[in-house]
Amino acid sequence: MGPGWTIDEKRHAGTEHLDPEEVARFDEKMPFDPSVEIDVLREFGLSREDTVIDFGTGTGVFPLAVAKHCDRVVAVDVSETMLNAVEEKIEDRRMRNVETVHDGFLSYDHSGGPASFAFSKDALHHLPDFWKIEALKNVGNTLEAGGIFRLRDFVFSFDPQDSRTEIESWLEEKNRSTIFTDEELYVHFREEYSTYGFVLEALLERAGFEILEATYEDDFYAAYICRWVDCSE
Repeated sequence: MGPGWTIDEKRHAGTEHLDPEEVARFDEKMPFDPSVEIDVLREFGLSREDTVIDFGTGTGVFPLAVAKHCDRVVAVDVSETMLNAVEEKIEDRRMRNVETVHDGFLSYDHSGGPASFAFSKDALHHLPDFWKIEALKNVGNTLEAGGIFRLRDFVFSFDPQDSRTEIESWLEEKNRSTIFTDEELYVHFREEYSTYGFVLEALLERAGFEILEATYEDDFYAAYICRWVDCSE
């Protein structure tokens, strides 16, 4: 890919991922218990010999937790500010098997043996659909044959005919129950690129993944377990 036509992922990262003050309160705004996700990977054979890659690692909650269950963890993010927070945690905990890489889905160039597992939470929706499939291809190319990709993200499963009603209802509920401002909620629809589940499933399959499980939650969120089979071969 030439530099003249490729997307700049850093421009799509979202200001909340780049601003030091926002990053400092990120874990409070977006609490995340990684134990359930680690259990999923363990069900699919995660072992002490494996490499795990976390795309869009944020403040590093997942890689720091999964590190005790595997040999190597690579925490990838386009935000240097986020990675600074991860590196502080790594140093504080004296962890030796977690490394950070300042890259995105598209620009990450894996080194070493292929990973057995890849993980991503709430990051892919920052890319338009064309670039989603390019990103998914690159995720797959980091994995060994049969490697597992666990993807969690904002995905729409409501009927497209009901989009306005569903979104306005969701915004009203979030306004009552979260610490997000109205503008932070509006930006998600106005400037980011969440897509429908039927679209994302097609993108995953065309990129070379077999979808083993797809779970849709509350019409606005989804989780997938996928196996890398690379349909281009």
